[in-house]
Amino acid sequence: MRSRPALLAALGLALGVAGVVSYFPVVVHFGAWLPRVRNGALPNLLVVVLGLALAVVALVRARRRLVPGLLVVLTAVVAGSFAAMLYVATALPARAGPTVGAPAPDFALVDQSGATVRLADFRGAPLLLVFYRGHW
Repeated sequence: MRSRPALLAALGLALGVAGVVSYFPVVVHFGAWLPRVRNGALPNLLVVVLGLALAVVALVRARRRLVPGLLVVLTAVVAGSFAAMLYVATALPARAGPTVGAPAPDFALVDQSGATVRLADFRGAPLLLVFYRGHW
């Protein structure tokens, strides 16, 4: 029979894995409507951290520390990998954008009727450009 701290540490690992795994359905189904969840994943991080804390508590309470210790290490690896995936691997380097008030560089696009339209065609006239990423 397993000891209670080992079960508590296993529950902590399960919570950590659940926090990571549940991130992906949330992003796929609700990412367009919840960009903060997609980019920050705070609810998932809280579940992962709760799992890690539970595993650490189990280790502290254990008399035999081998199994709970291994589970704490696994939970820490899961938490660290999730944090690295969110904040290191997907982080884009900072780029300098255009300065405020500088004229936009000329570009050409095809409109809905197939005609090529250039930005230079509108110089001196009011123009509103709308850029959107689309729906994902």
